Amino acid sequence: MRGPLQHGLRVPLIAAAALLAWRFLPGTVPDRAAFTAVARGFANPPFVISGNGSHAGPWKLRTLVSKPHADFRRAPLIVSLGDDAEGLFQSSPPSPVDLAVILSNFHRLGARRAATAAVLAWDAPDVIGLAALDKALGRFDSLVMAVPLTRGAVPEAMPAAFRNASVSVADVAGGVSLLPVVNRIALPGIILGGENTLAGFQTLDSEPASGPAPLLARWEDRVVFAFPLLVAMQSLDLPLAGMEIRPGESLKLGPQGPLVPLDRYGRLAAPLGNVSPPAAIPAEALIDGGDDLFPQPAPEPVILRDDRSAAEPPTREFSKQLPALVAAMTSDCGLSRARDFPRLPHSVELILLALAVAVPAWLVRLPAFARNAGFLALAASICAAQFIAAGSAGIWLPGLAMLAAPGCALLFPGRTVRDRAPETPARQAEVPPASSPVPSAKKPRKRGKKRR
Repeated sequence: MRGPLQHGLRVPLIAAAALLAWRFLPGTVPDRAAFTAVARGFANPPFVISGNGSHAGPWKLRTLVSKPHADFRRAPLIVSLGDDAEGLFQSSPPSPVDLAVILSNFHRLGARRAATAAVLAWDAPDVIGLAALDKALGRFDSLVMAVPLTRGAVPEAMPAAFRNASVSVADVAGGVSLLPVVNRIALPGIILGGENTLAGFQTLDSEPASGPAPLLARWEDRVVFAFPLLVAMQSLDLPLAGMEIRPGESLKLGPQGPLVPLDRYGRLAAPLGNVSPPAAIPAEALIDGGDDLFPQPAPEPVILRDDRSAAEPPTREFSKQLPALVAAMTSDCGLSRARDFPRLPHSVELILLALAVAVPAWLVRLPAFARNAGFLALAASICAAQFIAAGSAGIWLPGLAMLAAPGCALLFPGRTVRDRAPETPARQAEVPPASSPVPSAKKPRKRGKKRR
């Protein structure tokens, strides 16, 4: 026996490790992490990865495009709440009664799904006007409302409209530690509608108005969404339960829905394309407008947008970007076409695995230094082949399975004759080397007296 593990047992162990890795690793977290690391060698993040790395569902990679072209047909229908120069409304800014009249005309013109990008908040609202507004809001099948959020010293309980439009932090892949943190509504007395209402944030105090649009924020143990994202989901009639969120990579709106690129902070990573939406309809036109004022069938949802010149700069910037944001997220325009990374045929991969097993099986016979150097050289060669095959030929090799062979051999190297520890002095005295002759015993020579 050469060491703690005979050579006849090491080879089957190395082969079994490679075969098990080849069979069970595709599609797992380590395999996805390996593909992500390889993709960073030839593509700039953030990018979107799909597939499971198997022969039937190979990895797919989508990267950002420099000049996205959003489909203007995906732009929402906008009703503009302006300065009311003609004085048609009861007050400026419009009162709850005025908003009730506008939203009632939404319903009259055929809109069953609506969204209010204008924040519904007043200092001293009329009770009768609030009742009329509440009745108008309750007529829609679904309603999305915009609310500014902030982070204060004293947190508030999350309103039902936000909780219904949120997901648990446990449902977010990769964690939420870098997302903006909020814990309250920035304005008091905001109207949030009833059971048919979902609320999304209009602005965040911690995010600049002119930077990339934030789409996610963390409120205690929940993740809340931006108003344009909820409008895109409402437009596509997709449930929140089907979303797949990966900060730093992408936000998938549904199993078959569009992909929205995200950075690590939950912001839109793709630039906004040039969108030429239909001209906004003035809110004043709804009062005396005929039944053909909205296109038929009416594109839903219809959005009430705050375009008043007296609005705060963040609100004006938000209103300006709103059509392009919704169009970009619903038309899936910020990413390139998916590039496939297919696997080699089973027979070819098994040949590669056989080579990956044969080399470590031979290396374990060498002394420790040469053996370890050989393992490192083999691992480096496998990694280099993985990068070259993916970047140049678009082929995904079974690199992790091939690395399992030298890894297993490194764990169970065995010991060659040169690796044995020197024998103890007691052992050497017990069994003398055969090549060393035993010296013969000689009698001491007696010395006589020297004669003169």
